[in-house]
Amino acid sequence: MEKTKVRWSSSIVIDFFLVNIALILTYFTCRQLNFDLIAQFKQLTIFSNAGTYPLILGIGAVVALVRLVTFLCFRLYKPIWQYAGVKEFRSIIYAVCMSGLVLYIISVFFQRFDTWSFFLVDIFYNAFIIGFAKFSYKLFREGRHKAVALPRTKVLIVGAGAAGIGVLRELRTHPEKGYLPIGFIDDNLQKVGKTIAGLEVLGTTRDLTYIARKRTIEEVIIAMPSAPGGKIRDIIRQCEYNRRCQFKIVPSIHAILEGKVSINHIREVKLEDLLNRSTSQIDLVEISKYLSGKRVMVTGAGGSIGSELCRQVAKLDPELLILFGRGENSIYHIDMELRELDPPINRELVIGDIRDNSKVFQIIKRYRPHIIFHAAAHKHVKFMEAHPDEAVKNNIVGTKNLIDSAIKHHVEAFILVSSDKSVNPTSVYGASKRVTEKLIQCKANRNGTKFIAVRFGNVIGSRASVIPNFKRQIAKGGPVTVTHREATRYFMTIPEAVQLLIQAGAMGNGGEILMLDMGEPIKILDLARDLIRLSGLELDIDIKIDFTGLEPGEKLYEELLTPQEGVTATKHQRIFVAQLETIEEEQLLSQIDELSNFADSLDTDGIIAKLQELVPTYEPNRAFVQSRETENQESIRRHLISSRQDTESTEPSDTERGV
Repeated sequence: MEKTKVRWSSSIVIDFFLVNIALILTYFTCRQLNFDLIAQFKQLTIFSNAGTYPLILGIGAVVALVRLVTFLCFRLYKPIWQYAGVKEFRSIIYAVCMSGLVLYIISVFFQRFDTWSFFLVDIFYNAFIIGFAKFSYKLFREGRHKAVALPRTKVLIVGAGAAGIGVLRELRTHPEKGYLPIGFIDDNLQKVGKTIAGLEVLGTTRDLTYIARKRTIEEVIIAMPSAPGGKIRDIIRQCEYNRRCQFKIVPSIHAILEGKVSINHIREVKLEDLLNRSTSQIDLVEISKYLSGKRVMVTGAGGSIGSELCRQVAKLDPELLILFGRGENSIYHIDMELRELDPPINRELVIGDIRDNSKVFQIIKRYRPHIIFHAAAHKHVKFMEAHPDEAVKNNIVGTKNLIDSAIKHHVEAFILVSSDKSVNPTSVYGASKRVTEKLIQCKANRNGTKFIAVRFGNVIGSRASVIPNFKRQIAKGGPVTVTHREATRYFMTIPEAVQLLIQAGAMGNGGEILMLDMGEPIKILDLARDLIRLSGLELDIDIKIDFTGLEPGEKLYEELLTPQEGVTATKHQRIFVAQLETIEEEQLLSQIDELSNFADSLDTDGIIAKLQELVPTYEPNRAFVQSRETENQESIRRHLISSRQDTESTEPSDTERGV
């Protein structure tokens, strides 16, 4: 506080002298214009006997007092002038003009109506001198920055809006980082060819490759926080044509508006930036009431979705968070993370399997959760094709165990994590998730429990997604394997998926299947190419891409809805609900029991046939099923032959038996 007062005092003293210098310059200027203020004031009776110098000092004191009081009123001593901009300059002009008006009114009070020209000149000198003094540090500092020794990285800024100008300001403020701004590019044609903050707008994003080569650009900073991922992807692809050209991105427009963007916030492009849409943001505080003070259970709590659910629910002040999972290591890791929260979260860890009906009932009876988020499931399509019995036992029977227990113990809401692979499924996994959706719909709202399913696309960055596999292959030096050139998927981020789950619990009435508007699907091939570039490598030079063909049960294109389901908008602009389907509960439960029996006996044909009966749109990959059966039969045949040969070799010969 004392340092601030000293700084204010010194600024006021400096301004006192500057105001008087401006007054002296105004006096001599007006004398050249045949206007002598002192002579006119001496004509007044009150000043007729006053000496010249005392009168000058008196006028100077009054002028300085009025100016300084006005400066204080306009808070000119608040800003840190080395970071000043247009707003601060405008404040100086307003303060100088207002003080000039006050001085003119005072002179009118002394019946001198022709002093307006004097104070007009005085306003000009004050604006120039005070403004120059306030901005001198900033001007000299930027001048010194231009003298930084080479070499410096030549930078092209994509986006000449608020974000781009903020980036330019930071680059100039921190020359020690070694960046040399060369120009902007922007798709607004009215800006092209003009200068913004002293830097020319060289062209549009279509001209990026040409400009980068012509100007020998070494780095491109993408300052378009609101641009969709498709646009960013196009910019990155243009960067690849110039092998020396790297690229980074500015975080978000909120950071720009809040003044949080600095040179340290400019980061590498993340995969989330490459979605064909902006990520959905949900106000968790608004919907937290139904979780605050409640007991919340998360199954599959150690998985990608489950662990993020635990993180976000923990922020919403639940009474108790129950982490239920089969993998002890993954549960341990998320528990260690939650343990460090401040304030601490009340939690219980349960190592268990949702297929264990008795344990599921006992755990729900013991902790009486109000809300259950069911994220536990087998998710790998290829493995479930090979072991359909596991998909039935875990995904279907395990879910049924949880649903039955939730109804018995009056759970308020049960939210199921489903998948877009449940729509017109071609895999056992997709068919199993469709059966669980049917379970949710037939229960709808039973015994006070509302059941809701949330249908996801691929969750980018989760352990079951293609991204970790691509990263592993790139780390090994390639090749990166892609199933098909035209394979496309809908993608969403893990936080986005979890926010949708939490929102679903707040807005659902029971029996709904909710979906997120995930924009346009993205080609898996494009993701592979982008990830190679983001790793600083060159496609087909450092890393190659191999095409392996579609995996068993894999679809070329994913869907979000069947034509029969239709879609209805909700109060949330990015969330939609499928129309309810009428399902005969007794028939469904009977079919699930039969399916469970087939799974217990490892009857693959029986499982496939029953899934087709349960899900008429399911088209199984028969070629894969037949090949697996052939492999199993051949394996059994080889085992029998080997066993027979071993038996024959151990039997004694006729000679050994003494025959």
